Amino acid sequence: MRIEAIDWFRLEPKVVKESWSDEASVWPSTPPCFIVRVATDKGLTGIGEATSQVWYYGETAEQIRSCLDLYGRVLKGIDAQNIALCQHKMEMAYAGGMPGGRAARAGVEMALLDAMGKHLGVSVATLLGGARRTRLEQLTNLYHKSPEAMAEACRSFVTRGFRGLKIKVGDVVWEQGLTAPALERELSFLEAALATVPRDVMIDADANQAWRNPKLATAKVSRFDRHDNLSLEQPLHYANIEGHREVRMTTRVPVILDESIHSPEAAMQAVRSGACDRVVIKACRVGGLTMARRVMAICEAAGLGVSVDTAPYTRVGDTAHLHLAATAADPYPVDCDGHITFLELADPSALIGGLTFDGPMAVLPDSAGLGIDADWAKLAAMAVERSSV
Repeated sequence: MRIEAIDWFRLEPKVVKESWSDEASVWPSTPPCFIVRVATDKGLTGIGEATSQVWYYGETAEQIRSCLDLYGRVLKGIDAQNIALCQHKMEMAYAGGMPGGRAARAGVEMALLDAMGKHLGVSVATLLGGARRTRLEQLTNLYHKSPEAMAEACRSFVTRGFRGLKIKVGDVVWEQGLTAPALERELSFLEAALATVPRDVMIDADANQAWRNPKLATAKVSRFDRHDNLSLEQPLHYANIEGHREVRMTTRVPVILDESIHSPEAAMQAVRSGACDRVVIKACRVGGLTMARRVMAICEAAGLGVSVDTAPYTRVGDTAHLHLAATAADPYPVDCDGHITFLELADPSALIGGLTFDGPMAVLPDSAGLGIDADWAKLAAMAVERSSV
């Protein structure tokens, strides 16, 4: 099954996430979003998604567009089922030796896996090694900027049955600098969440690299030592592996690495250093679902937990990440509600099928490939830009 063409549709979803529209927010109001289509000589098409947040992932819409066009040229005529060769061709075409172009690579690979699954009559989860479960508990991200709003949001999601909450504790510091008032304001959101949430619901306090200083991070998080449902995510710069090891060794709160895990090699470095207890995987950061599965295998072999997060994505990327999460050894709550809590499409009916929700559970599609498709005419009408292929 050969690749005939790769094209894309750039969308501009409306951002509906709390605090993202604030002028002081460090997060972009319209994350780059590209739906990718792979056409094969068997008449099958595959769908994928390439997305970014410019400040966070370091990839702009212009960069993703250029990479998708480049990958379309270098992959034309290649066996669509040879994912390893396709990954190699994309790496050799752009940023094989350094992080870059990974959002586009992830989107193309999603579409290739979708086409292959349809061709073979199996799900993408099967192609990744097999689904250990098809119903997964959920996690969501909360960005509320007052203790009262954070507590109310926690109550709402716990009442709906969510088993994991990610509380953002870095945004104010990114905006105002690493000052005592900024940190205390961030920690007031976390205190409100911990006072509200039962102990059998996981809370990840995500600093998004903002705390920077290992000793300070240890001092601040240690006040919450009695909360055994709390973990601290990425308090320090992504390259500061030793600093994260120091935090992990000097506090009883488990440490999670997210931004640091940008490749299987980076995951191995974190394992060797003893820098974390769990990792967060996003396909757009590591360059695809198969690369994410390599990271997962390394971490599982080392006894580390693995969480799978939205980027945020539309329903395409969220469905793909649910396939990935279904293969994990340990069922950490999966964050796959980006297409609901982060982004809103002008015409949601342009995407057909995909993951579903049964109360608090995310349910994997029971169909070949990703289990999601598009009304391409509606998608074209909604797109603000599309490729010329």
